[in-house]
Amino acid sequence: MKEITKYIKEARTFFLATEKGDQPEIRPIGVLQEYDGVLYTAVGKHKNVYKQICENPKICIVAMNNGSWVRVRATAVDAPQEIVDKVFADNPFLRTLYNEETGNELGVLALTDGEVEFCSIGGPDRTEPL
Repeated sequence: MKEITKYIKEARTFFLATEKGDQPEIRPIGVLQEYDGVLYTAVGKHKNVYKQICENPKICIVAMNNGSWVRVRATAVDAPQEIVDKVFADNPFLRTLYNEETGNELGVLALTDGEVEFCSIGGPDRTEPL
């Protein structure tokens, strides 16, 4: 798990794909954390991305770095409050966006039941369970 986290953090920006009706929807995301062997990402609960995940929790994350990329396919489920607190502690800038004053709530999502593909131009080099 640490290899995936390191790779995506070094890429700095990664993309999260969801489904909007019968169409794919993709956007850049900047938060990825690993705690006790579980990957977590975070999105605003007021955003369409969160609503789409609530309707269909199957997501895909892709990050590219130095000509290779990783693809994470998983089911995203709400994380417990203790993990939300850890994400805020590790990403203090989030407090300026998600607080009582803005009225926005952060949705922290555990990535479960998935797989990770490590890829290069030739295709997947290896696939591992998440």
